[in-house]
Amino acid sequence: MLSRLLPAALLPLFLSQSLGQNFTISNGQIYTPGFAIVDSPQPGTPEGGATIEVALDVSADGVLPLDTSPDSPSLIHNITIFMYSYDTGRNFTVSNGTTANGTYPPIMPSEPGSTVKHVQWTWPSCLVGDGEPTTADSARGVYNISIRQNFRLNNTDYYTIFDLPISVTNSIDNSTTRPDCSSLNNPLLTASEVNASAANSVGILFAPGDSQIVQVKLNSSNPDAGGQGLGGAATVSWARTSIMSKKAQKPASNDDTSSDESDHFSEPENEQAQVTANSGMDLDDKDSDEEELERLVLGNRAGFRANLFDNAADSDDEEALQGLRIDDGDHAPAEAGLEALDDSALFMLDVGDGAGEGKQIAGPVSQVEEDVSGPQPAWADSDDERLTVSLAGVKQLRKLRETEDDDLVTGAEYARRLRQQYLRLNPLPAWAKEATSDGKKKRRRRSSAASSDSGAGSDSDASEDDDEDLSALPLERFLRDASAFGAEARQRKKRKLRPEVLDIQRTRDIPDTHRGPVESLVFHPQHPVLLSSSTASILYLHHISPGAHPTPNPQLTSVQVKSVPVRRSAFLHPDGTEIIFAGRRRFFHSWNLSTGLVKKVTKIQGHQHEHRSMERFRLSPDGRHMAIIATSRKGGGMLNIISVGSMQWVAQARLDSRGGIADFSWWRNGDGITILGRDGQVAEWSVASKRTVGLWRDEGSVGGTVMALGGKGGPEALGGDRWVAMGSNSGVLNVYDRNDLIEKINEDGSLELKAQPEPVRRFEQLTTPITTTTFSSDGQLLAFASQHKKDALKLVHIPSCTVYRNWPTEQTPLGRITAVAFGSGREAETMLSVGNDLGKVRLWEIRP
Repeated sequence: MLSRLLPAALLPLFLSQSLGQNFTISNGQIYTPGFAIVDSPQPGTPEGGATIEVALDVSADGVLPLDTSPDSPSLIHNITIFMYSYDTGRNFTVSNGTTANGTYPPIMPSEPGSTVKHVQWTWPSCLVGDGEPTTADSARGVYNISIRQNFRLNNTDYYTIFDLPISVTNSIDNSTTRPDCSSLNNPLLTASEVNASAANSVGILFAPGDSQIVQVKLNSSNPDAGGQGLGGAATVSWARTSIMSKKAQKPASNDDTSSDESDHFSEPENEQAQVTANSGMDLDDKDSDEEELERLVLGNRAGFRANLFDNAADSDDEEALQGLRIDDGDHAPAEAGLEALDDSALFMLDVGDGAGEGKQIAGPVSQVEEDVSGPQPAWADSDDERLTVSLAGVKQLRKLRETEDDDLVTGAEYARRLRQQYLRLNPLPAWAKEATSDGKKKRRRRSSAASSDSGAGSDSDASEDDDEDLSALPLERFLRDASAFGAEARQRKKRKLRPEVLDIQRTRDIPDTHRGPVESLVFHPQHPVLLSSSTASILYLHHISPGAHPTPNPQLTSVQVKSVPVRRSAFLHPDGTEIIFAGRRRFFHSWNLSTGLVKKVTKIQGHQHEHRSMERFRLSPDGRHMAIIATSRKGGGMLNIISVGSMQWVAQARLDSRGGIADFSWWRNGDGITILGRDGQVAEWSVASKRTVGLWRDEGSVGGTVMALGGKGGPEALGGDRWVAMGSNSGVLNVYDRNDLIEKINEDGSLELKAQPEPVRRFEQLTTPITTTTFSSDGQLLAFASQHKKDALKLVHIPSCTVYRNWPTEQTPLGRITAVAFGSGREAETMLSVGNDLGKVRLWEIRP
C-alpha cells in the first residue's frame, strides 16, 4: 500500500510513462486515434473544483461535418468516456448512453450545431478533499480519462481507446448534489482481459503531417452521391491505444454498438498502471511497438533499397540507374576516372595572401535543393564560379545573407540569391501561373493522344506511364492548387499559426491614397476584394493581387458621395453584392454592385428623432438585419434593429450604461448582439426574444471603447462565438472565453451569466485608448490598435493568448492606425490590411 500513500512519488513515473506515449499535440490540441481531438484537459494536469470538463472537437478540426448521413462512409457512431485508475481500483462511468449509472448524457447529440462537445462531469462524493491522498483507502490520486470512439472510416468500423492521464489532487468541495461512487463504479478489467495487445493500432489520423483521404457523404437530396475527399494528417503515434476492427460490418444501431462497448470494453489496457504496479518490469527490453517505431524512424536495408529505386524509376538515364545499384557483396567500389568531373572541380581558386582568411566561400546549392521542374538555362557562364562576392562588405548586399556570419559567395550563388530576392519582392503573377499549369495539361493531353495512335503494345506502355503520372501527383500539391477548390475549400485547408513568432511579409500597398484618414476597411466575404472608405467622401474597391501587372492591387471601381464624410462601410453578407455606408448624417446609403445603383435611406420610421447620425452601424452576418446606435442617450443607450430587406424598424435594444453605448458586435449566427457600455457593462441581447438574456461587467474597465467577437466553438445560446475582446480607454484589452460566461442554464432555456467573469488574458501593451480591435475569420489572430499614438498595433495568437514579439518592429511603416481588417488571399494565406490617418492602406501576408 505504499503506492497509495506516496502519490507524489508515483506521479513523475506515471507522467513519464504518459510522455513516453508521444502525445501528438499541436497548438494545445491533443490528437487521438479517431475523429475526436482533445482541447482540454492537458496530460498530467491536476484537477479539482466542482466539475471536470473534457472538451472534444468531434470534427477532426473541420474534416468531418456534423450533418452526416447514416450511410456515410465516414461518421462517428458514439463516444463514451470512463475515468479509471489501477492505483485506486476505481472505474467510473462518465458518459456511456446505454447504462443507468452514467451521470452525463450521450456526447454526440449534446450541443447540437457545435463541433466542440464540452463534457462537464460532476465529481463523485468519494473524490471530495484537498491535496494528495493521505490514507490507503482514499479514492483520490492519479487517473486516466479513457475516451472510447466508435466510428466508421471509409466504410470500415473501428473502436479505439485513448487514455489521457490526470491527477485528482486539487480541492473538491463537499456537496449534496454529488453522485455516490458506488453507483458509477464498474469492474476494473486487467490488461490481459481487455486483450488490447491483440488489437490493431490505427494511429493518429488527422494530426498535422501526411494526409489521409476521408470519404464523407452529407444529408442531401441525392443519397447516392459519393463522399468528398478531405485532407487529414496520417501521423503515427505510439500511444497505448487499441483499435477493434469490426471488418466493415455496419452495426444495427448506435445503441447496439454502445451496449457491445459496455459489455466487452468496460476497462482499457493501461500501460502506465502496469509499470506502477510492477516495478520489476525491465523497461530496457524492446517490445513490438518500440521495434516498429524504430523501423519507421530509422528504416532498414530493404526499405531503403525499395525507396531508392522507386525514386530513381523516373530517370531515363540507364547509366545513372546502374550507378545506384547496391552490391550486397563485400566488393570495393570501382575506381572512377576524372572524365566525369566538371572542369571547375579539377582546379582550386587561389584568392591570394590573406584574402578570405578564416572565411568559407559559399558555393551554389545543388540541383537537388533547387527547383528543377521548370526549363533549365540554355547557357551557364563558367566564369561565375571563379568570381567571389562579399555580402558583408557592401551594405546593399547584406540582405542576401542567410546567416550573420555569411560573407563570401561564388558568382553562381550570388546570382541565385539575387533571383530569390527578386521573387520575394515580385511574386510570380497569377496569369503566369495559370499559363504554366495550362501548358502542363496540354502536354499531358498530347501525350495521351499520341499513345492512342500507337500500336497495342505502345498503347499499353503509354497508358501505364499516364497512370503513373496521375498517381504520382502528391495530395499536398493538389490541395495547394487554388483553382481546384472554391472559397470554402480554401478556408478549410488553412493551417494553424505558431505562437510568439509570426511568418509575415509585406506586399504591395493599395495604389490609391485617400485624401483623409481611412475610417473603414472591409474584405469581401467571397472574393479577394478590399473595400476602403474615408472622410473624403469616397469609397474604393481594389482587387487584392500583389503580382498583377502593370499595377499591383488594381482598382476595380469607386464611388463618391458629396458632402458625406464616410465613417463606416460594410459588405452585405452572405454574397457581398451590396455595400452599406454612412457618415455623420441623418441618412445612410446602399450601393448595389450588380446594378451600380446608389440608394439613399433618409429615416427610420417612428425613430427618426433618435438618430442625428447613422455612422455607428453594423450588419448581421446572415444579412437580415442592421443595427444602429442611437445618438439619443435616453435610459443609458439605445440600439435600433431594422430589416435590411424592407428597411423597416424591427426592435430596440437598451443598455442602462453611464455614457451610453461604446460599441457592439453581432453574434456569429446573427441571432443576437453583444453590447458594450462606456462604463464597462456588457449586455447579451437576443433578436428572437427581443430582450436582454444576460448582463456582465468587463473586469477593471472604467471606460469601454471597442469590442469584437471571434472564433468558433462558443456556447450556442450566445451565438457560437468562442472569444470576446474588450478594449478600454486605459489601453488595456481583456479577452474572455464565452464558454466561461454561462453559470447556469435553467429548465425554461433562460441563462444565468457570471456577473464578473475572469478574463483569460489581460493585454497591457498599449498605453493610450484602444480604438480598433478585430479577429481573423478563423479566430487564430486578434489585432488591437490605438490611433492616439504612432505605430500602436499588436497582434495576438488567440489559442495561446500570447502577443507576437517579432512584429511589428520599429521599422514597420504603420503610422497612426485608424482601421484594421483581416482577409483571405489566393493561396489561403491570411491578409492583414492597415489604414492610417494619412489615407494610406498597406497590406501584409501572414503565412502558417
